[in-house]
Amino acid sequence: PSTHDHPPAINNLPRLQDAGFFGRSQELWHIERAFVQNVRSLAIVGFGGQGKTTLAIAAGDWLQQTGLFARVCFVDYAAFQGIDAVAMAISTLATVLQASLLDADAATRALQQTATLVILDNVEALTPQVSAALLTAAAAWALAGNSRVLITTRQDDLAHPAYPTAHTSQHVTLRLQGLGPEDALAYFQRLHKLPPAPLHQTPERAALLALFKRVDFHPLSISLLAGALKVTRLANLGPRLEHYLAENPGNPLLGSLKLSLDRLPAEVRVLVPRLGVFQGGAMEHKLLEITEINADDWALLRPALAYTGLLHAEALADYSVPYLKFHPTLAPALWQELTDSEQAGLVARYRHSYYQLSEYLYHEDDKNPHAVRAIALRELPNCLHGVYAALQAGEAFAVEFANYVSSFLNDFGLQADKAALNQAALAASGDIGTDAWYLAQSNQGLALFDAGHYAPAASIFETLRLQLGQTPSHRLCDTLDSLGRCFNELGNTAAAISCYQQALALAQQLETSRSTQQLISRLHTDLADAFAEAGDYAQAQTQYGLSLAIKSDIGGDTRGVAVVQLQLGTLAMRQGDLAVAEQRYQTALSLFSELHEPQSEATVWHQLGLVYQTAKSWTAAEHAYRESARLKEALGDTLGAASTWTNLASVNQLLGQADAAEQWYRKAIAVQQQGNPKHLAMSLNNLADLLQKQAGRLEEARVLAEQALAIKKTLDAASAEIWNTYHLLAEIAEKQHASAQASQYRQCARASYLGFAGMPTQMQANAGLIAAVQQAVLTHTVEPELAADLQDWHQNGWTDLVSAIKQLLNGERNPAVLLEPLDYTDAAIIHLILTAIAQPDSL
Repeated sequence: PSTHDHPPAINNLPRLQDAGFFGRSQELWHIERAFVQNVRSLAIVGFGGQGKTTLAIAAGDWLQQTGLFARVCFVDYAAFQGIDAVAMAISTLATVLQASLLDADAATRALQQTATLVILDNVEALTPQVSAALLTAAAAWALAGNSRVLITTRQDDLAHPAYPTAHTSQHVTLRLQGLGPEDALAYFQRLHKLPPAPLHQTPERAALLALFKRVDFHPLSISLLAGALKVTRLANLGPRLEHYLAENPGNPLLGSLKLSLDRLPAEVRVLVPRLGVFQGGAMEHKLLEITEINADDWALLRPALAYTGLLHAEALADYSVPYLKFHPTLAPALWQELTDSEQAGLVARYRHSYYQLSEYLYHEDDKNPHAVRAIALRELPNCLHGVYAALQAGEAFAVEFANYVSSFLNDFGLQADKAALNQAALAASGDIGTDAWYLAQSNQGLALFDAGHYAPAASIFETLRLQLGQTPSHRLCDTLDSLGRCFNELGNTAAAISCYQQALALAQQLETSRSTQQLISRLHTDLADAFAEAGDYAQAQTQYGLSLAIKSDIGGDTRGVAVVQLQLGTLAMRQGDLAVAEQRYQTALSLFSELHEPQSEATVWHQLGLVYQTAKSWTAAEHAYRESARLKEALGDTLGAASTWTNLASVNQLLGQADAAEQWYRKAIAVQQQGNPKHLAMSLNNLADLLQKQAGRLEEARVLAEQALAIKKTLDAASAEIWNTYHLLAEIAEKQHASAQASQYRQCARASYLGFAGMPTQMQANAGLIAAVQQAVLTHTVEPELAADLQDWHQNGWTDLVSAIKQLLNGERNPAVLLEPLDYTDAAIIHLILTAIAQPDSL
């Protein structure tokens, strides 16, 4: 595998679009002056669409260029799904600083070492409790060394003592009102030069400034006025503006907006409020279908909206119809102009139209995923708004609508939204046995599975299986598949394999179709996962091959290919082929990234971390684990993040950083107490292993290891790798001078590992030794190379294994005698040598 070190992430700022920056040089200067004068934190406050985020990005970019900050860390909470905003900030900061950061205090210490601007964007999206915790942590970060904190929010008051509304020497609030006069004129001149050419002479400077003052120098208002002044003289425009400002007191933007639309024919102008039904924009064909605006009227309205910056057409690859994005102020400002009956009619068409779109996207996703995901990402706000409206209205298709939308929420990692929607659909699901009931129950089971609650999820799927009976159907196969996945996660691979095999047998009886082939392919993949868990790598490889062959035949299933590439990477890891594993994972990562699936990306990053850790590429391993944890925490997947924290702990342990490793393990265990018992057992095992190597902590290590063993005994031995815990307990018992107990634990470790189906594959690294000893026994001749190797191994501490081999060479064949002093890996070597002697062809 690659052993390159990843370059430091100097910053993670989004790319600044010049067209979106309104030349706020004065505000930029104020931000710079404040930080230079030792202000520790600054909040940019303004309403939606005023340019807060753009200004923050510009400030970060500029202040790093000037050398005020070495790094810039941008944390966006606009789409935050989790419950711990502090953890997300820490994960993002760890990626930027390329440091292992356990908690807020560790982040503070790192910020003391490296001058960093921490930008917390859109904090108004957080709940008060979550926001308070973040602002408390950020207050300490703002005081760390030469680092500073920059916050953007729509809230006038952050409601936290560290961020007073009045300026202090520590904190400053920058309220975005409008552009400065010079910036306003420069912005107007830039807009005025754009096509089409103005019909009238540009007004004088003083007249323009007087006009801009009437709209508070607001950027969008200036852009609207710039368009109007190209076709209307200032003398005529001024009175009409005054009329609209008087009509909308305190809202100069709305007045400017109405003025910009004033030159449209009256019959077209009245159509604009219909756009208020949409959430931020819409695909053009959906817009026209729902609003019922005819082609002639739209030919007049669309250019007018685009020219004033209220509408932006976004072309999508592989799709001929553009997505029309609205300025945030357009639709809400005009929606209230419609009567209640007009609004009701629009919303009814809106519900049904987005149900149809979600159904189309759901079924088309496996055939043309890139185009579908591009549309789904943009239309998701409308789909969500529409499905809740449908549920509230009691539409017959509402639960099915929820099922389609839930699928994309899952793909995009929006688990909080998915859980809320599933609960709403469950409440509207109706009588047991109906289609709506099945969909709602199935989604509830999947939600529990995603949250790591595998036993309750299995109970739901078992109920569904019984309700569906024995008649072959897609639903029965899907239910068995989901039940199998629950069993697999619970460590019961035998039950999982049985479920998958039952589902495959039923699927073969279904009518041949693309969807049936996809179902069969998925079942082969899941069956392969279970075989891999059980150590039957040959069967796993066969099943993965069958799955890929089907996907190749039907074509277009990009996501399915990505999943199989991920699983093949894991199979290669189990078999010790790191180069193939890395290549498979990189392929999967690229595909999932194209499909906008952050949850799957997080999974692949975690697996890449395992590859690099195994190859002892520590920097690359830490980078991969941090990326995985960052994505999981941003998605609210705390249990998934905990799994990655244990790997960060192991990297710290291997680097000799015991204190940091212990803290990572304990942080993970605290979360895993409520999650998957298999993951908890492994974390307890790893922490016990760390502590047993420290003076005076043997008893503490023994208690943790016994807790891990108690959990593993309830799981499938292969899935839980129970031999590792037996081996650890044997080591602890030896150190506590409990020889009889140590011998008993070693015997349990040997027996469990020798019974593991994947043991021969895992021992292939020792194939040369096994073959050399077999040959020596069969020919009664010890080659000089083997003799030299045995001497080297004895000097390097492998005394028990060398002693057992010498006994073999001297004629001993009793496994009980040979294996008794050995650990499970050495015992496996001797066991395979004995097998090879008895059955020479077995190698």
